[in-house]
Amino acid sequence: MSTVNATNAVTPQIAGAVQEVSRDGKAEAVGGNLGEAWRGWVMWSPGNGTWDLPITWGVINPNSTVVITASEVDGNGNRFVGAAPLSVSSIAPGNGAVVFKINIGWSSAIPMRTDVLVFN
Repeated sequence: MSTVNATNAVTPQIAGAVQEVSRDGKAEAVGGNLGEAWRGWVMWSPGNGTWDLPITWGVINPNSTVVITASEVDGNGNRFVGAAPLSVSSIAPGNGAVVFKINIGWSSAIPMRTDVLVFN
């Protein structure tokens, strides 16, 4: 992991994750040029500042399209829109992992959740 601005910033760490790797019989067929779609999420320890963060997941490859969103979470892990601006950029999928840039624009560390969609 690396940082863009480390002044008084705290690096977020993975605190928990759910990655759906199987489908039940009720899932709709994926069509067009899309063969697979996967959904998961990662809970992060409190952090702030701008960081490059990795998520490892075997369904990701260099040709995957990966969409990541970020939200603040309360003490129960519920997402909410708070005063802190969170932004995700520079999403780069690779073999079994994706690295993305997160900016948590707050002076103190806050917990967050990232939701991940992978299209192959």
